[in-house]
Amino acid sequence: MRLFFGLGLSADEAMALAAWRDRSIQCDGRPVPIANFHMTLAFLGDLQPARLDPLLDAADRQLEAQMSSDRSMTIDQVGYWPKPGIYWAGPSAWPDAVSQLADALRGLVVQFGARRERTAFQPHITLFRRCQTPPAAPSVAPAIELAAGSVALFESRQGREGVSYQPLAEWR
Repeated sequence: MRLFFGLGLSADEAMALAAWRDRSIQCDGRPVPIANFHMTLAFLGDLQPARLDPLLDAADRQLEAQMSSDRSMTIDQVGYWPKPGIYWAGPSAWPDAVSQLADALRGLVVQFGARRERTAFQPHITLFRRCQTPPAAPSVAPAIELAAGSVALFESRQGREGVSYQPLAEWR
């Protein structure tokens, strides 16, 4: 099982982001399907199915104290990471609660075999993958309100039509 923790988007948030992307950005990369929009908090990677219940129990304990904080933010900027060829949208500012949540979950996944993240947390939603060249700046910046009301443990599944992200558990 290939797993990660992330903030899911509501259907309305995902549709608004996709509509903005489709009218504002020209990119040679592969667009991420709307159903796969999420904001990664902590990447775990491969986990044996027998370790899933202990992970969920640990996540229950970890998230119980942090779920009451407001995590709403505005998706208002874009960025490009050339090495992985990823074009993304994210907030220029976000609540401390989001960083604290990511830090806590990053610590948790290390206990289950993930590598310790060495990069600073940058909340983002991937819009395109495999971009060969940096896309031009959009003519209109995004302005999408994200409630970030729930955290999910997602499984990355490879299928005939590509990768899909299936929530295995959710904390509201």
